[in-house]
Amino acid sequence: MNSKFVIIPAIIIGVSILAVFAIDSVNLDKLCAEKGGTRNGDVCLIELPLATPDVETGFDLSGITVIKPNTMKYFYYPNPEDTENRDVFQKFILIRLPEELGGGADDISAFRAYSALSVGDHCLIKYWPHEGRKRIEDPCWGSMYRAIDGLLTGGPKPVINTTPVALPQLDLSLDENGSLYVEPPTWTLDENGVIGVGRQISLDEISTGSQILMDSFEKSHPHYPLIPLNFAGHTLSEIQSDGNRVVLRYFDFTSMYGYLTFDIGLATAQDQQYLLNLVKSNSEFWQIGDTVIRIGGNAFEKNNEPDKFKEYEIQFIKDGYNFRVGGKNLEFMKKEIIANYFPDFEYSDLFLVSITVK
Repeated sequence: MNSKFVIIPAIIIGVSILAVFAIDSVNLDKLCAEKGGTRNGDVCLIELPLATPDVETGFDLSGITVIKPNTMKYFYYPNPEDTENRDVFQKFILIRLPEELGGGADDISAFRAYSALSVGDHCLIKYWPHEGRKRIEDPCWGSMYRAIDGLLTGGPKPVINTTPVALPQLDLSLDENGSLYVEPPTWTLDENGVIGVGRQISLDEISTGSQILMDSFEKSHPHYPLIPLNFAGHTLSEIQSDGNRVVLRYFDFTSMYGYLTFDIGLATAQDQQYLLNLVKSNSEFWQIGDTVIRIGGNAFEKNNEPDKFKEYEIQFIKDGYNFRVGGKNLEFMKKEIIANYFPDFEYSDLFLVSITVK
């Protein structure tokens, strides 16, 4: 039976909040009669008094008839009324996305519903709406998830997952009255996911979510340099901006190993002076056209630090912006920089100016 459960009339302010309980057809008429509900096909619409407070949070249920962009609410599914037997494995977060990610739309695309338990450690997660953050975080392990698709983008990866992992989710739908419904989930890794374990997410789904992040950033920062979707074998996973600079994080979702950081900010006189210090130790200085590119990082240092902690840092200034790229595959990163930011040149046009690596 494809019953549905309504959690929130999210778009249109109605005169009541409706809850739909998925139960077998035999008991549906009896429950509707007892609760004073209305039978509608395979669902029972139950009217809850607007002034009834939630016993766990204490806030008035009428306060969640409209959810503003860039906010979240907790809810339980599939037993929202069973207040005496709360099960954390039935706790979810409903997020209305920030406006720049589509949260201003008055349709189902503005909402996401994820399990409120972090993958692996089962810690209660929360969406943080602050500028430069706007992500879901696990306070126990420090894991971070994207709001757009629930993708795990930072923190320890559960060892049982060998593919990209995301938070289990609930599929939502919207009726003609603006009521938000939960579609019956399939709790398998390749469908809605498994609570506490995760949800498999494909590379195409990751790229789609990353493209939304890119489009949003380019719309709000039209004068910023190009942000590539893929860079040196890695896919964009996160964008953080504080106004004067943007930090990009890329991850190799194919091998599930390796990451890149990309820092772009307005160049200062100090940046220029630092870049052109041709005697700086453990550095290589290259040139393409009129632009000097410095390569440094702890990968040039001779010490006993494990290779997995060593990486190169590439810095250059172009069109008034200071670029810093950090990663392990030096040649691949150099080629991608030339291809993305110096399209009028070939990689063979890049030449070594000086080297101070001992």
